[in-house]
Amino acid sequence: MDTDNKIPLYGFNNLTKSLSFSLYRVHYLPSTESVDCYDSFINQTYSSQQLEVLLIKVCHAIGGNVLNIASQNYTPQGASVTLMISEEAQPESLVAHLDKSHLCIHTYPEETAQNGIAIFRADIELSTCGVISPLKVLGYVIEAFSADVVDIDYRVRGMTRDQRGKKHFNDHEISHISEHLAKETREKYRVKDSVMATHNLFHCKLVRQSIDLKQHVFDIDAHLVKHQISVQDKTKIKVQLAAELNELFIGK
Repeated sequence: MDTDNKIPLYGFNNLTKSLSFSLYRVHYLPSTESVDCYDSFINQTYSSQQLEVLLIKVCHAIGGNVLNIASQNYTPQGASVTLMISEEAQPESLVAHLDKSHLCIHTYPEETAQNGIAIFRADIELSTCGVISPLKVLGYVIEAFSADVVDIDYRVRGMTRDQRGKKHFNDHEISHISEHLAKETREKYRVKDSVMATHNLFHCKLVRQSIDLKQHVFDIDAHLVKHQISVQDKTKIKVQLAAELNELFIGK
């Protein structure tokens, strides 16, 4: 058997730790012109090239090294990127795949705004084996997308053994996902945790506490609203946006 290109699985412990995000951004499009501009904004901001940069930063943040990248842009919108990663630095000349850890992202922009509301969703999954902890990147990912609503799943599968041969079905203590969020993040969002600790299943949802029209109203010049919006209309837009976020948060 040729072992020249095989990578030793240092730190391999048979536990798979998977962290999954669904991140939503919600914009109000005040004009027909802003719809076309919004489509261009999504394709540029969340192109596969931009998403590669983001995932590489996430990889480095958890102490990983990139082994391989596959990416794809879609028409009319959307992109996907997958990184194969390891915990150990590898020679630059070595080309290999490793199913030990992977990091992927898929984007799902709505093709047509509904009642002036455009919803963008990005799904990210980080799956690791070994000592890498995917929980390190919670805050970074949420902030990187300026997410309005976040749906997070964390699960541990498999088992490992200690040096005495005793089985372990988790290698770190966790009671709630939210305990791994920074204080600043918890202050910005309403947080709801769900736990099935005996099954090593953890779920957390977040929704932005307040509506800032500067962030949510999209217009032609990079979010700088040229259209004059009356105080009455601003109130209506805030109510509409709050209803959208709440529906995404509660799931119905």
